[in-house]
Amino acid sequence: MNFLAHCVLAHPGHGFLAGGILGDFVKGNIPESLPVELRAGVRLHRRIDSFSNRLPAMRESASRFPPPLRRVAPVLLDIVADHCLAQSWPRHGIGDLRHFTARVYAAVGRYGDWVPARGNQFVRRMIETDLLARYTDLAVIHHAMDHVLSRLGLTHLGPQLAEALDDSLAALAEDFDAYYPQLDAFARAERPIAVDWAQSTT
Repeated sequence: MNFLAHCVLAHPGHGFLAGGILGDFVKGNIPESLPVELRAGVRLHRRIDSFSNRLPAMRESASRFPPPLRRVAPVLLDIVADHCLAQSWPRHGIGDLRHFTARVYAAVGRYGDWVPARGNQFVRRMIETDLLARYTDLAVIHHAMDHVLSRLGLTHLGPQLAEALDDSLAALAEDFDAYYPQLDAFARAERPIAVDWAQSTT
């Protein structure tokens, strides 16, 4: 899952919301120096990633991308999922989209001292531009995907990706409506486990 979906799945709680963002930047063992609630949020983030990577419905959805893109399809699908979530916010989201994203940014700010250096610039720009709310814009999604391809040295696949997204977006949105409830049920079950784990390892 990408950032917006992680935050909705993690809601409520400042530590869980912040973990929905910072979980992508905390590598290796989760530091014991993190506040307990943030450790639980990062743990939940990782558990959701692990579950989504194994979820058959998401694997089937990733297979809609053409063969040259299959290796990076799971990452691309995560970005598409945030667009689908933002577009279907009244059905899957929590309250008003921009009010929700403001709460996410406030939660991240609460744990600003623990934002890993590698994520500082990205997190700052996310907040300044309200990136999470702008996932409704397909152009923002294209830009995020192009960034992934560039980072992996696959810029030449950009035209194929754009064509695939245009051709398959409706089907990918239907897929999202099918697999997202499974992610939500998993996250709800994992929340208390993450809290117990964080408290027992501090």
